[in-house]
Amino acid sequence: MQDNPPPPPKTEFENQVSGESSPELFQRQHLEPEQVRQLYQGFPLSLFSSIVVALCLSASQWKVIAHADIILWNLILDSALLARLILWLSWKNVHQLYSARFWLNTFRLGTWLTGLAWGSAAFLLFAQDASIYQALLAFTLAGIATGSVTSLTVDKYCSIGFVILAISPLCVVMLLHNSPTAIAMGSMSFMFILFVIAGTARTRNMMTDQLNKQFDLLRLSEALDKKQRLEQIINSAQSTFIQENNVHAALESLLKNTLNLCDSKLGFISQVHRDDQDQPFMQALVFSSIKSNDLQLSLFREKNLPSNGEYRNLGTMFGSIMLTGKPLITSHLGRDLRAAALPPGHPAIESFIGIPVFNGKEQIAILGLANAPAGYSIDTVNYLEPILKSIAQFIQTLSHQQQHEQDQAALEASNQQHQTILNDIADGIIIIDKFGIIQSFNHAAETIFGYRAPQVINKNVSMLMPEPYRSMHDSYLQNHLKTGKKNILGIGREVRGIRRNGQEFPMDLMVSRVYQQGEPVFIGIVRDITEKKRIDDLRMQFINAATREILGPLHLISEAITLLRKRASEELPEHLVNLTEIVQSNNYQLQKLMGNLLEMQNLSRTDLTFNLSYQPALPLIQAAVEQQQIFCDIYQNKAVINHNLNNPMINTDSRRFEQAVGHILQFLLKAAGRDGLVEINLIEERGQVKFEMKCISHKLDKAARSELQQQIEQKTSLHRAGYKEGVELGLAIAKEIIQRMHGTIELQPHMETINFEVGFPQAPQRY
Repeated sequence: MQDNPPPPPKTEFENQVSGESSPELFQRQHLEPEQVRQLYQGFPLSLFSSIVVALCLSASQWKVIAHADIILWNLILDSALLARLILWLSWKNVHQLYSARFWLNTFRLGTWLTGLAWGSAAFLLFAQDASIYQALLAFTLAGIATGSVTSLTVDKYCSIGFVILAISPLCVVMLLHNSPTAIAMGSMSFMFILFVIAGTARTRNMMTDQLNKQFDLLRLSEALDKKQRLEQIINSAQSTFIQENNVHAALESLLKNTLNLCDSKLGFISQVHRDDQDQPFMQALVFSSIKSNDLQLSLFREKNLPSNGEYRNLGTMFGSIMLTGKPLITSHLGRDLRAAALPPGHPAIESFIGIPVFNGKEQIAILGLANAPAGYSIDTVNYLEPILKSIAQFIQTLSHQQQHEQDQAALEASNQQHQTILNDIADGIIIIDKFGIIQSFNHAAETIFGYRAPQVINKNVSMLMPEPYRSMHDSYLQNHLKTGKKNILGIGREVRGIRRNGQEFPMDLMVSRVYQQGEPVFIGIVRDITEKKRIDDLRMQFINAATREILGPLHLISEAITLLRKRASEELPEHLVNLTEIVQSNNYQLQKLMGNLLEMQNLSRTDLTFNLSYQPALPLIQAAVEQQQIFCDIYQNKAVINHNLNNPMINTDSRRFEQAVGHILQFLLKAAGRDGLVEINLIEERGQVKFEMKCISHKLDKAARSELQQQIEQKTSLHRAGYKEGVELGLAIAKEIIQRMHGTIELQPHMETINFEVGFPQAPQRY
């Protein structure tokens, strides 16, 4: 049976995957197979020589050594040689099933066992009083060691191990014998071991150099041929694209030539897209067969190809390639568990390789090849790398064409939609240029202002505004163009408009800026909110009236409960005493809620005014704390003020300030719990007077703290945001009041404390 040639070298791609260095790689790919071949081929001669020498040595020592020792030594040696013979027969018949490293290691093991068997002769065949027979034994073992240099020198581990194991026991025995002749022979044996080691290394280096040269020549020849064939395929595809300006034709040429290059019968190139859920799917672009007219493939494409050539099942091999981004190789598709059933009419497939194609880190395509007689390996991926790059370039070009078509269609649809919006939208749309001259006035704007479009086109937009906005509009516009300040751009706000009949009315206005031919154009969207304002006023009136109607009875109930509690401890049972406490607490909470609702309605008015004036901060905070003493009694805790400042001044409305701080204190007193403490620290920092109000509380979990943080950080005003479930209404009112007085409120991110920080700009001190 002929020996199989050594396996082909691995590619650089495999080297990177395995993480092996170049010397290790060369040894595994080239040196080890050659070592295995030479070692096993030289074994029959080595076996015959060992048997002959063993018989001669046994015969020569028969008269001076006990026969049992000679027989025992022969059994040991024959067992080692028999094991090596079985190993040699296995290699001759099934060496292709295992790697060269396996056969090399097993041969080394067998050699070392044989070396031990020969070395055991120093103990079993050593003649104690016959120096001639000692010398005969020494020369025999030396001869065996010398012979091993010839047959085992291709592997230093085999040769050195055999020599050491075969001769070292004799050296030890001779040195222990303590005779001049034995010591000299032992020293010579040791020197012989050194010579064998040096000779083995020199021979092995020569063989390695020779293999390196042969491999370099082979690799250079293959690289030149590969480069030439790949360049021809790529140039042909590029020429097709230039002549026909058709990406599909170029890809078809590329695929056809790649099939011939890889000796494949079938192949495809598909484009990888992603759906709305960011899941990949594959769309087939090009199918090809090695046959010039493959009827079966043509029928499949016409009758059984999935809709739009799309494959969305990620449980198939195609899905595995798209999800992992790694090549997929199978030798028998029908027995591969990753393969789904082929669509009806699909040509039969045996071997298959699917290679992902990338643009940077994005997978954009898949190249598939099938039915190569020799199958595929990871070397195929590395070999086709220039082809994959060309496919990526063509797919990019195709993507650009597809995107251009989509953009063109979207632009046309946008133009139609824009025209529809201008004609049918319920909001008024007014477009002006940088000088404030009206360029467009839609039908809704005509209805709102009472003008026909021709009556306002080419006139200043200020004609739609009452005084004083009419006189100041042009200056506002020019100031924006000079400074770039956005003012109300992109922000909706409530303004006043004037109709053709002179009637003023409230309206919402949103202004956006775009550029046409390099010049700014302003688009205003207006909505008449007269009816909305009327409904809001009615709602506010109803809430105010209802709240006051409810607060009256609540005050009476509160007074009654207060009187009842004075006598509760003496005349009422204990459970009724507790009940009066609960009723009074709930009554206070209900009064607070109704008051908050009333205050929220007042704050939602955009025309609400604040009486701001310079006032010392300390008396304000002290008054606010005193007003909340009743809640300290209810929650059985207290609030203290800490300060070391010289009574700084702030610009505020005292009544509103006390109201805002009161809401924050009520929240903290409730959160502090029984016997809790709310600390209020008055500090100055960077031109601001800050009130730090905090307490230790374990009542709020992580989720509740996150919701509270979001409520404090949101920038929407109260009358815009509305009231949402889970929002602390009192804190929302406090935040609105503080911000309207040009202050700030923050919730510091502490896990064990609730820490509000309220700041106001420091005002000049009074002298």
